Amino acid sequence: MKFTNQFITTITLCVLAAVLMVLVGAGISFYQMGVAYQQRQVDAVVRLVDEAWQSGAGRQATLERWLPALLDVNDIIEFTVQDDAAVRYRYQQGQPLADSEVSREYQHPLPGEPELLVRLVLRPPFYDIDSSLAAVSGLTGAIMLVFAGLLFSLRWFRRQLRGAELLDQRGRLILAGRLSMLQHSPGEEWPQAASRALDKLMGELKEARKERSRFDTFIRANVFVDRKIGIGNRVFFDNRLEAALNDSASHSGALLLVELQDLEHINHKLGHDRGDELLSSASVYLGHLIRRYPGALQARYTGNTFALLFPNLVESEALDAARQVMKLLHRLHWPDTVREPALFIGGVCFRFGEQLHQVEEEAELALRSAALQGGDGYFMYYKGLTEESSGKGTVRWRTLLSRLLEQDAVLLDRQGIYRARGGEPESHELLARIHDEQGRELAAGHFLPMAEKCGLLQELDRCIMLRCLTLLQESDRRATLAINLSVDSLLNRGFHRWLVFELIQLPKALLNELVIELSEAGVSRHFQDLVKPLRALKALGCGLAVDHAGQDVVSTQYIKDYDLDYLKLHPSLVRDIEKKPNNQMAVRSLLGNCMGNRTQVIAVGVETEAEWECLQQLGVHAGQGYYFSCPERFALV
Repeated sequence: MKFTNQFITTITLCVLAAVLMVLVGAGISFYQMGVAYQQRQVDAVVRLVDEAWQSGAGRQATLERWLPALLDVNDIIEFTVQDDAAVRYRYQQGQPLADSEVSREYQHPLPGEPELLVRLVLRPPFYDIDSSLAAVSGLTGAIMLVFAGLLFSLRWFRRQLRGAELLDQRGRLILAGRLSMLQHSPGEEWPQAASRALDKLMGELKEARKERSRFDTFIRANVFVDRKIGIGNRVFFDNRLEAALNDSASHSGALLLVELQDLEHINHKLGHDRGDELLSSASVYLGHLIRRYPGALQARYTGNTFALLFPNLVESEALDAARQVMKLLHRLHWPDTVREPALFIGGVCFRFGEQLHQVEEEAELALRSAALQGGDGYFMYYKGLTEESSGKGTVRWRTLLSRLLEQDAVLLDRQGIYRARGGEPESHELLARIHDEQGRELAAGHFLPMAEKCGLLQELDRCIMLRCLTLLQESDRRATLAINLSVDSLLNRGFHRWLVFELIQLPKALLNELVIELSEAGVSRHFQDLVKPLRALKALGCGLAVDHAGQDVVSTQYIKDYDLDYLKLHPSLVRDIEKKPNNQMAVRSLLGNCMGNRTQVIAVGVETEAEWECLQQLGVHAGQGYYFSCPERFALV
């Protein structure tokens, strides 16, 4: 119950209790006054009868002459004078009392002759009083006036205490962790001093959280970011490449090593400042290039060498990317002393399951081969990874995906999230799968980038979401379901309206068991635009999760602002974490940033017991990976 309602209820009950006590007390007092008045009437009659009885001869005739009139005036129904032997005198009204009528009886001895007893029967006081509304109009008016004053007072109190109620409401939202749902202005709250103090504390807390997020970013930047040019360092690149090689959803990829050989000459002749400036400019140019490729990244491989990682690329596409890199780097503002800059690019494509050191050795060999060719050149370490072997081609993918969507042939696997191996899963993540023309099963990481290229990503997300909602309503389901959605689809107004319409038809108890997952890269890129869509999903009761956390060094302010339920670590941080202190430091930083709220950290890609033990020691809530369970088909019944 709200504070204002409690206060008003207390006042109302107190006023009603006071009015009731006054009415009851007045009624009792009024009745007692009537009884006392009737008692005086009886005493007067007894005194007159006693005086007449003492007159001696003729007293019977005297009493018969005036006593009936006196008794009738005093509304005495029955009057008797008797002794132990017989009745000396008796009077009774013409119409005796019925058995159902109430009466009062008085007995008094005559003062002059104590052996005689006088008995009187009367109606109770106010027996014949008029109980109409007009008769009690004064009392009714007083009661109505009291109630009118009470209503006016309650309305006044409610208006005066509205500010306190708003302050109490904000306090409840803060305690519940839902301050984002505040709808009133803090300036309306009362007392003003308490409201301003709360504003100041909330501002300081918000700034402290931002500082914590900046500190977290700083820690991870020192671990994974090159200090001079602000991109990923060798440790960061090795983690990401190793994760790509062990990702079964990614069937192919390309690695390009870009060497600026003249950088050493520039540092020696013109100083390190000029060399660092040129290095930063090259990083900016390369950053613009890799934005054209979903999931691509750059890192500083060695002092004058950049590493570019492209997922889902084949050799022909990697060669095209190398040509674009060469054109971009020629546009750099090279010093006048460098007329023909020496730029070399070595590339290699890789498949799932290859070894990290093998791929890097092949790329370095290709880079040395490009340098041996002389001039500005690039060399590709060929493995026969063509479009035909990898199944790429936009036309082919558009045809395949369109047919699967028409047939509703998208499959869903589920993989459990566990707190302990062998226990019951806390939730299941739904993983999309399709079959190509040859019947091979493809993971989402393989066909989703192609669906985005073909413009079918929203239709695919819609199909997957409908199947997820159908599975959510199954009666034999025991765990929460988590589904991945594209950030671009969620930002589309039409898709968002459709999603809200579908979700609003389900009970909130079911929606509480649905978790929407978004990628950290998309969240950091569209931070402000996602606030309203995600707030709407939270209001409906859905849980929110961000996966691939730690994939890039970005601000984690979204954890607080989005009120996340789960933060899922990127597999590159989990892989062999017991042997990598840098990864442990990064995970500790993410865990520290989740403290103070209900966000739970989940490790994805756990494959060994040593990894899980290390993650548990760090404080990870749950894990997901082949160490716990393999994905299994989640079919509709």
